[in-house]
Amino acid sequence: MPAAARLALIACAATAIAVAGAWASGHLGGTGEPARAQDFEAQALQVEQQLMCPRCINVRLDHCELTICEDMRAEIRDQLAAGRSGDDILLYFSDRFGDAVLAELPREGFNLWLFGWVGGSTLLVAAIGATALWRMRRAAALAAAGGGSLDASEERWLDEQLRAGEGRE
Repeated sequence: MPAAARLALIACAATAIAVAGAWASGHLGGTGEPARAQDFEAQALQVEQQLMCPRCINVRLDHCELTICEDMRAEIRDQLAAGRSGDDILLYFSDRFGDAVLAELPREGFNLWLFGWVGGSTLLVAAIGATALWRMRRAAALAAAGGGSLDASEERWLDEQLRAGEGRE
């Protein structure tokens, strides 16, 4: 058997063993249950981070210790256990408490106009600033290019000042 064929056979066998090991660890139940519990908690935490406390100002649900937030966290876990998705849970709380409970406001309706005004205002201020800066630099460049020569009266005054300065020394 050639060396390349042996190498390919060894690679296929190693791949088959790795796939079988991954399948067995996920389906035999030995380490599968703690992994599923960690996934469940990670999913619950992800939903909690997308919600705000309905009573506090700017406090996410995963950081608030009020009783209503504890009840909301328990409701999230109950709904996840019932098989509802994270988006369904967010919709449930949004319907119950309003859009203010969502950590990220939906970009639709008035919120879309609000984001548009903020973005448009920022671009307008940046454009005005860039134009002003360009005009100041242009004026400075023109002054530097044309302002190097003195007329006759300025030359006489400068000469007088230089002579007066030499006499003091």
